[in-house]
Amino acid sequence: MLSKVALVTGANKGIGYAIVRNLALQYAQRISTVPLTIFLTARNQNLGQESLKKIEQELKSRQILKDDSGKIELKFLRMDLTDEQSIKDVGEILERDYNGLDILINNAGIAFRGNVFDTNVVRTTLATNFYGTLNVCNHLYPLIRPNGRLVNISSGVGKLKILSSELQKEFSRDDLDINGLIGLMKKFEKDVEENRWKEEGWPTQSYAVSKVGVTALTKIFARRADSEGKNILVHACCPGWVATDMTVPNASRTPDQGAETPVYLSLDEEVVPKTKNGEFWIYNKVVSW
Repeated sequence: MLSKVALVTGANKGIGYAIVRNLALQYAQRISTVPLTIFLTARNQNLGQESLKKIEQELKSRQILKDDSGKIELKFLRMDLTDEQSIKDVGEILERDYNGLDILINNAGIAFRGNVFDTNVVRTTLATNFYGTLNVCNHLYPLIRPNGRLVNISSGVGKLKILSSELQKEFSRDDLDINGLIGLMKKFEKDVEENRWKEEGWPTQSYAVSKVGVTALTKIFARRADSEGKNILVHACCPGWVATDMTVPNASRTPDQGAETPVYLSLDEEVVPKTKNGEFWIYNKVVSW
């Protein structure tokens, strides 16, 4: 029987790890007999494989894994968002061995602690959060089968209101395409490099701007999905303020709580398919971007 295939980036810890576990648990409860293969991906081979073993141990008692006669299979693939070749390699494996993909969850991201802000911080943050996510979408979106899902993890700090009204108009244009979006992100880099980002309407927040880019990217791919007519659902979401090693230990939500909305957008058959494509979600609800 042909398996459904899901892939989660940055999944060796934190929200990504919780997404893999909850995706497995919730899919296993479905009536469908179609098996699901979930690829946990991470940039570090050893850490990724260790996390795979750990999650398999956690799920063993649930009797949902393939080795225990269940319908869930977990696998690891190395993928580094700053290494485009690693993304291409994953795409080739998915195409060759699985003939495509059904659920793609772009979770991987980085954030600098504190208020550090300079050209290097901006470039490093955008390299993973924006350009890395863009490369994953460019290479893996074409492999998503009809009725598939693409979920991009964005952030509530990456809302349009952090930008000047002029920039807000640019990012929210209905005809904004990938080249136009890249141009806006490069302008941010250049404006920081030339020490004129404030007068140009940007905040002093590289992470927030990277997530504005991710949400705008989501809307572009949603428009593409609609035009192609394959019924691929494309959405962005904020997982909430989650306690991970990227944030702070006293954040208000656990990784499992942070995984709720991404998993909901990946599996729900009642509300999400009837919602306009390309929306921004938090706590399983559409909110304004």
